[in-house]
Amino acid sequence: MTQGATGLLPAAAWELTEERREMTWRGMRYACRIVRGGAGARHGGTGAGGRVAGAGRGGSEPLLLLGGALQDMYAWPRLERYVAPHAPLVLVDLPGSGDADDLPAHEGFDALADAALHLLDVLGLPRVNVLGASYGAPIAYRLAQRRPGRVARLLLAGATHRVSGPMRVFLREAADHLERSGPTAGEALDGCADDDGRYADRLVRYLVNTRAQERVRQSAAVQRLLRRQALRTTWRQARRHAACHRRVLAPRLIPPGGVEGVPALVFTGEYDLTTTPEQNGAVAATVAGSRLVLIREADHMAHLECDAEYADLVLRFLRDEPLDGLSYCDTYEVPALA
Repeated sequence: MTQGATGLLPAAAWELTEERREMTWRGMRYACRIVRGGAGARHGGTGAGGRVAGAGRGGSEPLLLLGGALQDMYAWPRLERYVAPHAPLVLVDLPGSGDADDLPAHEGFDALADAALHLLDVLGLPRVNVLGASYGAPIAYRLAQRRPGRVARLLLAGATHRVSGPMRVFLREAADHLERSGPTAGEALDGCADDDGRYADRLVRYLVNTRAQERVRQSAAVQRLLRRQALRTTWRQARRHAACHRRVLAPRLIPPGGVEGVPALVFTGEYDLTTTPEQNGAVAATVAGSRLVLIREADHMAHLECDAEYADLVLRFLRDEPLDGLSYCDTYEVPALA
């Protein structure tokens, strides 16, 4: 992509360096990647004792990214290319995702927040920026609520207090289907779990606003990408997806009590149906002094549809730069709830 309205250029692959770290929490193995601009020594490397040291060119703390339920720590290459040259980026497979061990089904977002705090301790990061996207938003919220001193800035993308409406029905039915089904005798756990494509088709319809696809940038391409990924779901992954769906069906994704003392940004696409602008605004109202931003021509998958703008918004917030008047989004002050 060429430099556009955002003023950002993606880094070439050779300009980025990465380090993989593995650790254990409560007997469960999990891992993270630390991605930096190529001249890692200029803006922080791994210091004594394996700790992550230094801030990025933008002067900000490292950014911990907590992604969606069906994502792993390799699922954000576009954001890496834009953000890592300016701030170290920590991507993690918490228990229950990616290459990590399974998270027991009865464990919820509180346990995942504990695991994320353990990660910060292992990496020796006293203070980080945190971006929680979709499934990652309840985890990020808990980090800021419990340990506001550890979170320099909080970014929540696609957040809601509670999944409702048709999305809730879909998640319940999908979890039931994935739990009842399974590989036939002699079929490997890494075999395809969605041969007829029905799960993939429904998943795409609930992540992408197909009714507004003519107004959402790159909608058709994103739909093809998501469907292709869903069709590759193995039985092992399907069981994890079912557990994630159950976790998201919890009656309260955002805990009571609010967040204070942490600069916060809540954002999503203007056409988001998965977590609507109103739902994101309701979450923003529980964080003192937060702002709500709606990215134009995007829905819940804004990080794919408008990747440069998404990254530009994130970096501007990390640098404490003004967000008003940007051509690609609308910004709202959110009155705090009493």
